[in-house]
Amino acid sequence: MPNSFLSVLETLEEPSRLSIDAACVRMTFAAKQVVYQQGDPADAVYIVASGVVEALTYSPDRKQSRTVALMAKGDFFGDLAIFTDHARLATVRACEASEVWRIGKEEFLGLMKVIPELGLFFSRILAQRLHTTSTEAHHNVYEIDLNGNLQRFDLLTIVQAVTGMGHTGELRLNNSANELLGSFFFRHGKVEHARFGPLLGLEAIWQGFIESASEGTFSFSSTEKPTEPFAECDKIDMESTSLLLEGVGKRDTYQGLPKPLRDLEGSLHRLSEKLDWKNAENQKLADQIWALIAEPQPLTALRQKLKVSAISFLDVVMEMGMNGQAELFVEESKIDV
Repeated sequence: MPNSFLSVLETLEEPSRLSIDAACVRMTFAAKQVVYQQGDPADAVYIVASGVVEALTYSPDRKQSRTVALMAKGDFFGDLAIFTDHARLATVRACEASEVWRIGKEEFLGLMKVIPELGLFFSRILAQRLHTTSTEAHHNVYEIDLNGNLQRFDLLTIVQAVTGMGHTGELRLNNSANELLGSFFFRHGKVEHARFGPLLGLEAIWQGFIESASEGTFSFSSTEKPTEPFAECDKIDMESTSLLLEGVGKRDTYQGLPKPLRDLEGSLHRLSEKLDWKNAENQKLADQIWALIAEPQPLTALRQKLKVSAISFLDVVMEMGMNGQAELFVEESKIDV
């Protein structure tokens, strides 16, 4: 049985779906708008129909907070307090414009009685949560502050959430085989070291930001040092706000490129005898690419020789094209970039 409420909804007979639909109140929330506050009475269950929401817990004096969960389309929240009759354990607010469905407490409990599949679904989820909690306590694992599914969140959203926590610890990404995809170490909410595939430092961050979501999981653990050591030369020295803003720009630029370019199809070769480069920021990379394209080189093979993200690589390729110093061929068509 899937963990998504919407997936379960699709498996129900039409009368059951109509009953649930009639009980749902559609609500929209702007970014940062609160759904409910920590300590509020539990009066409803909520389902995310679109967008992303986060759950935060506050210290008793409310001077400190941390994000404990991110929830996207199909996820639900607020059910535990309904079953236990306790107050809300966390504040939930929208990370972006979101639609949330609200089912009042009495309506929800009534649906559980008349739709056996719904009762089985929530019983299974609660059992999974209990098992996870018991297993972590038994093995005394690191405290997990933030975790989720990579299919539902891109790395940019995850990094933004961890940055907002302001904590020191390590974010780890694993694929469906539990193999490490990348790791990112934060000190007081600022990214200090990053590894994504073979890339390190800022290039690892940029590549992680532009790659499509894949199967797997992410988790953030409170720790004073990264699991795997990093060289001092790979240390990231960029303020969080600047990193996130630049990351958004790079992601949007990359997504706006033609698919053949994103897929690194075609080849690149020189059109002039000497490189005339005026962009000091990527001068080193331009020199490296220039040295490799005396003869036409496939883009895929060319990038494999360089330890840079796809967007940094394509930025230089396109700038060389616009300056008239290199030409890009894709299949049988010539593209002037």
